[in-house]
Amino acid sequence: MKREDVNNMLRESDSKKHQRGELTKELLLMVAAGVAIPATFLMPNIPLAMKPLLRALMKKNRVTRTRTLIRSITYLKRNRLVSVAHDGDQQILTISEKGRKRVLQYNADRMAIRKPKRWDGYWRIVLFDIPEKRRRGREALRNKLKHLGFYQLQKSCFVHPFDCKSEIDFVSELFEVSPYVNFVLAKEIEGQSLLQKIFGLA
Repeated sequence: MKREDVNNMLRESDSKKHQRGELTKELLLMVAAGVAIPATFLMPNIPLAMKPLLRALMKKNRVTRTRTLIRSITYLKRNRLVSVAHDGDQQILTISEKGRKRVLQYNADRMAIRKPKRWDGYWRIVLFDIPEKRRRGREALRNKLKHLGFYQLQKSCFVHPFDCKSEIDFVSELFEVSPYVNFVLAKEIEGQSLLQKIFGLA
């Protein structure tokens, strides 16, 4: 087999995995939002009433085969991200606690700090002293702060000029380190002229 053919096969495989991944994510978000997806989706004979939803999902995620959707739902159930519950005479998929945490992670991945038209002149400082037993949460928080555009003053001290209290509360809870995180609002900070240049405020 030629190298070009192998590369094409690998690209096609990666594309299919991406499509399945996006479809799986969207299905989980739908279940979390309370969309009643029948558990019979796991069976070949999908209810007629769900066909429009099925087609819309497949079109949006560029999926061409029904079994890809069934495989995505099976993945969610097998990994205990969803479970089956009774809703009257019907069995539907419901979000599990593990699934809720995954949804929170999706929300964190999309998080961004909004830049206002005018800076209010205050600095937002995040300080944390997280014990070694919470090392994974500590590193996750540190990486997230960098991703959100914070400037690292010290190893456990980050600063940002724009309002972000709700975002910090959210990620601190998500990574289960909120008792060890402090949020400070300061009018002045040492070296702020440099920070103003870094954040384009000068």
